[in-house]
Amino acid sequence: MPWNLDALAVGIEDDLVEIRVVALALPLPPLLRAAEAALFTALEGTRWNDARLRLVVTDVDAGALAPRSRE
Repeated sequence: MPWNLDALAVGIEDDLVEIRVVALALPLPPLLRAAEAALFTALEGTRWNDARLRLVVTDVDAGALAPRSRE
């Protein structure tokens, strides 16, 4: 099966790991901090242990903008 490398959501270089995501919920700052912590843990002990991490929000899902019911 051929891969379109330009369409992949993950880009990995020796000094940079970039992950492109679609936001499914808001607010973004705490979600991005949690994702960053999980990714740093996942990269620990790998050759990308010291790489910079870049999370790029490419879109926001319409469901993230829908009003929430207050319970």
